[in-house]
This record gives sequence, C-alpha cells and structure tokens, in this order.
Amino acid sequence: MKNKRINYLVLLALASLIVAGCSSATVRTTEETRIVTQGLEQLSDDQLLDVGVNLFDPGVEPGVEEEQVFPHVRRAEARYMPSILVDTLQSTGSWGAVRIIPDRQSETDVWVDGEILESDGSVLELRITVQDSTGNQWFSRKYKQYSSKYAYDKKLIKDSEPFQSLYNRIANDMLAYRKKMTPDQATRIRTVTELKFARQFSPEAFSDHLSVDRRGRYTITRLPAENDPVLKRIEKIRDRDYLFVDSMQNHYQTYFRKMEDPYFQWRFESYKNTEELNKIKADANRRIAGGVLAILAGIAVDVGTGNSSSSAARTAGNAASVIGIGAGAVLIKSGLGRRSEAKMAVESLREIAASLDATIEPNTVELENQTVTLSGTVEQQYDQWKEILRQIYIAETGGIEATPGESP
Repeated sequence: MKNKRINYLVLLALASLIVAGCSSATVRTTEETRIVTQGLEQLSDDQLLDVGVNLFDPGVEPGVEEEQVFPHVRRAEARYMPSILVDTLQSTGSWGAVRIIPDRQSETDVWVDGEILESDGSVLELRITVQDSTGNQWFSRKYKQYSSKYAYDKKLIKDSEPFQSLYNRIANDMLAYRKKMTPDQATRIRTVTELKFARQFSPEAFSDHLSVDRRGRYTITRLPAENDPVLKRIEKIRDRDYLFVDSMQNHYQTYFRKMEDPYFQWRFESYKNTEELNKIKADANRRIAGGVLAILAGIAVDVGTGNSSSSAARTAGNAASVIGIGAGAVLIKSGLGRRSEAKMAVESLREIAASLDATIEPNTVELENQTVTLSGTVEQQYDQWKEILRQIYIAETGGIEATPGESP
C-alpha cells in the first residue's frame, strides 16, 4: 500500500512538471483589419460630424511603477496614440474635422476618450469610449491586439504602426454607429455643440436654450433667431478657436514625428525583452515547481520507508529522501536566480524608457503672426487661450478693453 502511495506521488510529480512545461507555450496570432472608407460619401458638409480625440488616460498611478510599466513612457504613449487614431479616422473621409483636443477644452460633435490598459510592444489593449455632444454614449469597448516580431520588420511591413488593425477596428465601429444615425439626429448633435459653445461666452443669453437631465443628456429647449447678433459674434469667436485648435494639431504632428522612430525602436526592444522576460519567468516557475515536487517526493520516500522493518530499506529511504530534498532546494534556488535575471531585464527597459523623455517635451506656439504669451504644456495653453477668447468677446461686445496678444 505504501509503495503504491509512493508511486502515485512520483507520477503526480511527473505530471505536474509536464503541465508546468506545457503552460509556458503560448500561441499568438495577429489579425489584419482593413479600414472601411465607404458608406457616408454622399453626406453634405452640414451632416459631417466633427470629432475630438482626447489625450488618453495613461492607465497608471502617478509615481507608481509596476513591472514593465513606466509612467513617463505611458504619458508619452497617451499623447502619441491619439495622433494615430486621428489619422485613421481622417483616412475614412466620413467625418468633418478630426482633432486632438486635450481635456475637452473646446466643443465638438463627437468625443473619443481612451485608456491604455496594456502596452509592452507585444500586446496593446485600450478601452475606448465614444460619446456625442448631447451626452449620448455610442459605445465603450475594449480593444486588444497581439503583435509578432514580423510587425517590427520594416522590410516586410508597409505601415510603421504594428497595431494599426486595432485603430482600424475603432474607426470601423464608429462609422458603423454613425451609419445608423438619421439626418435629424446628426443635425441635433451639431446644434447642441454650437449652443454649448455659445453658452460658455454668453450664459445669460443662451442658458435657457439647453436643458440637461441627471444622466448628463442635453436637450434643445429652443433655438436662437437666425439673425441673432450675439450668436453672430460668437460664431466669429468660434472661428478663432478653430484656428487655435488647428495650430495645436501642428504641434501634435511635430510631436508625433519626433517620437515615431524612437518609440518604434522602444516598442521593438520592449517586445524582445518582454518575450525574453516571459521565457525567464516560465523557466523560473518550472524550476521552483520542480524543486517543491522533488522535496515532497523526498519527504514521501522518507515516510514510506521510515516504518520499514528492514534496516537496509530505511537507510536507502533516508538517503533518497535527502537527495530528493537537496535536489529540490537546488532547483528552487536556481528558479529564484532566474527571477533576478528578470528584474535585470526590467531595469534595461527602464533605461530605454528614460531615454525617450527628452524627445517629447511640448513647446510654445505662434498664432496669426504674433507671439501669444502662452506658457506651460499644450494642455495648460488651452486654458489660457479660452481666457483670451473671453477677453476678445468682452471687447467686441462693448466691454472692457483687452489685447489678444497679451496673456490675461
């Protein structure tokens, strides 16, 4: 009976080792999704919805670093990835103006918000939420794509973006939703956008044109007159806002171009290190699991022979037990050593990531052939620009004097 028990434990140990070895094998497939560019070609200009893509949420806590997740790289990605999505949406020809607008600092018809859930060069996962200006949410979905080493071989790929199919899926889903919309729904969205912008500058004149419910849904209560002089002034203000937002797109495009090559290389290195890291971890886990099982087997041998009436059997059993436990300890130590190599691989990723910071700092901008004193990051400049627009509006409606070229 005891011999059967020992044999069972040995077989269990062998089976566990086989399972541990098999569990390290992963099969990754990449699917190619083509962008849909047909369906809304016949829309008139007043039916084309403008899209604002917010800067993505990096998905990390400030000052907190997890294994293979570096806050400064994630912040860079949160500015880089929206540019890819903007280009993808523009390529469909199904939208009006598509712009990056950080923190929803302006007003637009459709908003796209994103959060980076996972990004290490081998896999990209985003959570994307799309909502229009009426507060109606189109959808909120997770998008995930795996990459392979071939995605980083520029001799084999036409596009330098390894995860372009993921962005194509987002654009296709947005287009599919838009196709189901009636002309009246699109007109209502555009009108709400206009009234929300007008209410920012003249709440006393436009506060009763919109109502909002508890869920944040906007409803048009009444429309302004077509020849409303206040609305005409605000339309001019909005044209200036468009110019500023468009100038910011030039900044993001410059940022994108500066970051494109080093970021591509970083992701390739990250991909290779991630793959190596996974192999090291799998090997370490196998070694530790094997060590634990060897120790258990050694203990089982000791228990199985400890009560034997044969002195020779007890001696042999004790020796086998010591050998089994000793071998297990060696395997565990070896496995822990491999984990320490994994930490070294993570450190190498940290060094690569740190070298990226210097290429992504935002700059100040020039507007309309005059220097506008806007300091800080691009996001901060939007705040200052809104105050400048307010001063322009006050000046044009007979209020206090204001000089657009000076910061308030």
